[in-house]
Amino acid sequence: MRRVTVGDALAAARVLIAVPARRKHWVVRRLFCEAARAETHRLGTGRCHPIWGDGTLMAAALKRRPPPEPPLEDPAFRAALIVVLGQLGYPLAQDRQVGVAGSSASRAAEISSPHSVQ
Repeated sequence: MRRVTVGDALAAARVLIAVPARRKHWVVRRLFCEAARAETHRLGTGRCHPIWGDGTLMAAALKRRPPPEPPLEDPAFRAALIVVLGQLGYPLAQDRQVGVAGSSASRAAEISSPHSVQ
């Protein structure tokens, strides 16, 4: 499969919007497999795959005729995009949030404290 761009991820997320929640992960894995097989075909023959396109995730997604791209305010679109990013191996934003020592108010107080080194 070719390198994944933001446009590829958005196209794949558009496909997932109409997919029932229980099938989203299966469909996104399928899209990635189709793109990989299309890239193998393209490299071997010098031509695009007749069904899955040029080896990009976007080509594989657009073959499914996804709906127009909704705004990012759409929670279903955001959830679909998270599934795509998860398939790419990026940890979900919620999983990466860890507590920060102290609140911003206490850090500001520490900075302005006469005992702090500036």
